[in-house]
Amino acid sequence: MNPSSRQAPKAMNPSVPTSDQILEECSARLWAAEVACTPTALLSSSHPELDVSDAYAIQAATLRRRGMPAVGFKLGYTSAAMRAQMNIDQPNFGVLTEAHRLGADGRPIDRGRLIHPRVEPEIALRLGRDLAGAGHDRASVSRHLDAVMPALEVVDTRYPDYRFTLVDNIADNSSSAGFVTGPALPWQDRFDLGAVEVELQIDGQAVDRGRGADAMGDPLLALAWLAGFLAERGLVVPAGAVVLTGGLTRAQPAERGQFVEAGFGWLGRVQARFG
Repeated sequence: MNPSSRQAPKAMNPSVPTSDQILEECSARLWAAEVACTPTALLSSSHPELDVSDAYAIQAATLRRRGMPAVGFKLGYTSAAMRAQMNIDQPNFGVLTEAHRLGADGRPIDRGRLIHPRVEPEIALRLGRDLAGAGHDRASVSRHLDAVMPALEVVDTRYPDYRFTLVDNIADNSSSAGFVTGPALPWQDRFDLGAVEVELQIDGQAVDRGRGADAMGDPLLALAWLAGFLAERGLVVPAGAVVLTGGLTRAQPAERGQFVEAGFGWLGRVQARFG
């Protein structure tokens, strides 16, 4: 499920870092920051020449460092609220691995292993079969689904704060730190995820609200965007993949001891505690 591959030209002078070397160095910086829970400077500050293609190549290099197979994708900035909050002008994606699954069996999420985490409610979709190609609509995406779940995503930029460029964010795996899912519902074509109303609570107090339609008009259309983006690179969204379709509220800071819960109406509830 590696979502990016890129061949860069080699430099004529071996003493000058090649493009591949620069990408690997950037990946190493982000990986070291994650492991040490210590932020690193923006990649764009030292390498302003990096573009979106470079950023996805850095993301893929860090996935290789993680050494775990991918289990899905997270979509970033599919809602107008999140794009406005973070000053990002288009969606992107990150890759999820088994290490990103948090809160299993009710265990607290270890706040000490994160730098400055935030949490946001999302609708998660699970694929029943490969979703390939561009030009999908709600109906064609629906035929590929197996289940839908309420979810919380934990984001945690490896930079000093949440001010970064699109390229910085993509390289940083779209700030992904983990996710928690609630009970899965077997998918039915009649489900209208755009109409789902969401309330995010922290320690029992409502802090924000949103709707499924905040994710590109419908979470299924957000998944269609991902399929089209990957298709341009000869890739598919594979069967079994879990896709977080994008934050439906503004991301809220998560602190040690907090209890976070999100209600999604008929879709159910999901909760997490930070320890």
